[in-house]
Amino acid sequence: MAHRAAVKIADFLCKNNTIQDEDKDIYIYGFEIFLSNLINFTIVAVLGYLLNQFNEAMLFYVAFVTTRSYSGGYHASTYLKCNIIFASVFLITMLVSRILLPTISLVYLLVFMAIYIGCILEYAPIENSNKKLLESDKIRYKKISIVISICWTVLVTVVYFIAKEYATTLTMTLVMVAMLMLIEENKRKEMY
Repeated sequence: MAHRAAVKIADFLCKNNTIQDEDKDIYIYGFEIFLSNLINFTIVAVLGYLLNQFNEAMLFYVAFVTTRSYSGGYHASTYLKCNIIFASVFLITMLVSRILLPTISLVYLLVFMAIYIGCILEYAPIENSNKKLLESDKIRYKKISIVISICWTVLVTVVYFIAKEYATTLTMTLVMVAMLMLIEENKRKEMY
């Protein structure tokens, strides 16, 4: 769906001489990414609203997208699978956060954050077949991933005392990022 829409947009822009034919594939890829992100945002916003957890949904989206941009992780083979997996990850995160909320303590949240940071230190960034990284980019992405992780940990600690539900959601989101990194890393090991 995202690919077909991206092709139609690029064709329209080519016909109107807005973009050059030789640049069409680049625009198609960019539009695919944009449309996929828009679909994922819409999924999270609608589900968050329906679950009466809209603020947590927005926190999930920002943390997930920001972190995954630099850390990498599992990538589905199609946009449809990606959207289904993304929605599933979101729903699992919201469910686990609700289950843990009544009994979770800051110590447990920090243990979960330590597991997440361990995955970042060990595996980030994980490349995907569509986004190959130069060695200099890998070093830069690793550093950015570490800084982001430290910022999330500080935020979890501070927010815990203000709104425990947000700290729990943020932590579970980052645990899911770590799990997707581990899944992709195991998939790679099986291939080689």
